[in-house]
Amino acid sequence: MAPKDIVNQTALILDELFELSDGEAGATPRVFSGSGLVSDGGDDDDSFDPVIIADQLRNIADQYNKDVLQPLMDQFVGQARAAAGDQLAAMFSQTVDTLSKNWVSQGGDVRQEMCALKAATALGLYARRKCPELTASVRNAMAQFLNSRLTGWITQQGGWGQVASE
Repeated sequence: MAPKDIVNQTALILDELFELSDGEAGATPRVFSGSGLVSDGGDDDDSFDPVIIADQLRNIADQYNKDVLQPLMDQFVGQARAAAGDQLAAMFSQTVDTLSKNWVSQGGDVRQEMCALKAATALGLYARRKCPELTASVRNAMAQFLNSRLTGWITQQGGWGQVASE
């Protein structure tokens, strides 16, 4: 799978991830129509469903230890409200790095990339809940982080379907 395909799939996944979750006011059940399917001809891509992958990422974020990470996420949200777009993207990356290092030090998943994915997902969803007015900026910062830091690793793992199922 080419990195460009991962970038396109990442955009679809983030569209789903940043939609209202079930249980939130105004949420409606979502089903993937397949119109955004990105395939390189392999059988694994046939199972690419951004709705399912976004749900799996939400589960990863929910499992992330928010008791320890809450102060860092609160600090990010406070600073994000005053930041410009470029500053927000840099702050997002720095906070994800800190969160993922914290995860590794707690004896969690030892793969640095998976820790970064967990941290980025947890931070992105937390920021969306705490400051919905910044949803588009946070989504863009998360996309920039994922595309610049994790696209190669996602490709090596066999694509988003493989990564989300780990």
